[in-house]
Amino acid sequence: MKITVKQLQGGECSLEVSPATLISEIKREVAEKLGIPIEEQKILLLGRTLSDEQTVESYPSIKEGTKLNLVVKKPEGLFEASVKYFKSIGMNDVQAVSAGNELLKVLEEKIYKMSWDDLDRLCYDILSEESGQSRPVSHQVESEPECEDSFTL
Repeated sequence: MKITVKQLQGGECSLEVSPATLISEIKREVAEKLGIPIEEQKILLLGRTLSDEQTVESYPSIKEGTKLNLVVKKPEGLFEASVKYFKSIGMNDVQAVSAGNELLKVLEEKIYKMSWDDLDRLCYDILSEESGQSRPVSHQVESEPECEDSFTL
């Protein structure tokens, strides 16, 4: 059957699904067609979030021509992600927030100490990694210098 996934801020795509199609598979196809990462997708039907582990047939109101709504969740910032990580390793809220703030402070200090060439290489490496490309030989460094100081909490 054919369904449509419509992004609330614009964009939509049509998908061919079967009753056995998992919602997670729909998200994968949406990621391919609309370029929205799976972890940022929230698919809704009649205001209710669809579960990744469920199939299309587990939602009887999904029929030929159904329009599902796609909400794009704001990705977590570094601070939020670090606080969540610190909590997951056993820190309480106060400790996790403190460690998150310390992490941001250390990163800021490290970035301010970098040269423009270092920043250029870092940006190039990140963009290359995201696009699945490796650094050309002319940009590769024989051996990376070891960091003299490290971040500890």
